[in-house]
Amino acid sequence: MNGCILSGEYWAGLWARHAEHVIAAATRIIVILVAYFVIRFVLLKVLRRFGQSLLARVSEELLQAREARIRSLQTVLGSAISFVLGFVAAIMIFQAAGINIVPLITTASVAGLAIGFGAQKLVRDWISGVFILIEDQYGIGDKVTMNTVTGLVEELGMRTTRIRDENGSLYIISNGDIVQVCNHSRRKE
Repeated sequence: MNGCILSGEYWAGLWARHAEHVIAAATRIIVILVAYFVIRFVLLKVLRRFGQSLLARVSEELLQAREARIRSLQTVLGSAISFVLGFVAAIMIFQAAGINIVPLITTASVAGLAIGFGAQKLVRDWISGVFILIEDQYGIGDKVTMNTVTGLVEELGMRTTRIRDENGSLYIISNGDIVQVCNHSRRKE
C-alpha cells in the first residue's frame, strides 16, 4: 500500500517532486496577471486623458456633436486594448502553467473561422461604424440623406445608425448597408 493514491506518503512525494515547478508557475502567473492589470489600467487612463484633451480643444458649438464621436472612439479603442491584452495574458498564463497552447490556438482558429463566416455582416457593420466615426462623415443631430432615407441622425452606434424622418418615423440602418451619404448639415457657405 506504499504507492496507493490514498496514502499520505504518495501525496507528500508528489508534492516534493513538483513543488518547485508549481511555485514557479504560480509566481509567473501572478506576475502576468499583475502586469496585465497595470498595463491595461495605464493604457485606458492614457486613452481617457487623450479623449478629454480632444474634447477640451473643441469649440462649444461643436462640443455636443463631437463629444459623442470621441466617446464612441474611446469605447472602441478601450475594448480593443482590453481584448488584445487579455488574449496575450491568457496565452502567457497557459504557457506558465505548462499547458500546451498549440491545440487550443488551432481549435480557436477553426472556431474563429466558422464564426467569422457566420458573422460577416456583423463584422462589416462594425468596421463600417468605425470608419464612419473616424472619418466624421456625420454625427448626431446632422440632417442626412442615407440611401433613400432623409432625416436627423438620432443615434450613431458601432453597428447601426438611427435616423428620424420628418414624419417621425425611426429608421435603423446597418452601417454596412450605407452606400451613400449626403450630409445636409455641412453645406459650404
